[in-house]
Amino acid sequence: MGADKKPGSIVHLGAGAVSGVTSCVLLQPFDLVKTRLQQQQGSAGGGRGIGSITKTVQNIIMTDGARGLWRGTVPSLIRNAPGTSLYFYFLNHTKGFCLAAERHLARDPTRVKISATGNMIIGASSRAFAGFLLMPGTVLKVQYESSLYRYTGILGAVNEIWRKGGMRGFFIGAVPTAIRDAPYAGLYLLLYEAIKSHERAIAQKKNVLLAETTVTMVAGVAAGLAASYITQPFDMVKTRMQLCPQDYRTVLQSFGKIFSEESFHGFFRGISLRVLRKGIQASLVFTLYEWVLRTSAHKKHGMPI
Repeated sequence: MGADKKPGSIVHLGAGAVSGVTSCVLLQPFDLVKTRLQQQQGSAGGGRGIGSITKTVQNIIMTDGARGLWRGTVPSLIRNAPGTSLYFYFLNHTKGFCLAAERHLARDPTRVKISATGNMIIGASSRAFAGFLLMPGTVLKVQYESSLYRYTGILGAVNEIWRKGGMRGFFIGAVPTAIRDAPYAGLYLLLYEAIKSHERAIAQKKNVLLAETTVTMVAGVAAGLAASYITQPFDMVKTRMQLCPQDYRTVLQSFGKIFSEESFHGFFRGISLRVLRKGIQASLVFTLYEWVLRTSAHKKHGMPI
């Protein structure tokens, strides 16, 4: 496909938005329960077992009904729909820039592809930039999901955050968020592309025809699970700093406080929910994103979908 036939920026933004909204609505209960587990301080329960998850879900339903599991969906949409959209937009443009640079340096420009290191850098930089732009939405989302803040509306929540911390209040936890998101996205994209290539190589060797959706879903789940485990401690620190900024003031102090009070296991509260959600979300987001791109390209050129 020639450069002039590639999907444009609007298509990438739209594809990212569609995948972001879909995954956000479907998987919001996982995020909500994870936040409730991570807000718990102290070593009791650990927040990792199925018993802790079940008890937390029961408490939410008893307090707010089944609809309570979707509390925070609106701020999640405010954060994730444009966030996913911007991520794929930056991802597409950064990939194009890297490919152009590698073609310029390569002996055979027709056979250039992005290296594993290149994929990691592209994923990390794209996520970090998009994450910083949407940081106020992240703070709003986490506080809305927590039972420590009983916000009744988005505007009320925004006013309260501004009253307590001003503009700085909307960027609490920006450092651990970047430290979490950049490595996660970098590792994810590296593993995602590597696993896809491996799947296709095996299929070609065994002369098996694999559907593109199957390839992207398997690669998405595997990459999402691995990257989630590696970056979990930063997710924990980010959540604590955003929920209790008076107790968790800096990244290093927060790491030390969690470790001294809850041991190493304290960093892994809600890990099963995050890993499960990230695995499903990553698979769903990339599968939908690539499907929208293929559909757009086919319609543009009059090809059957």
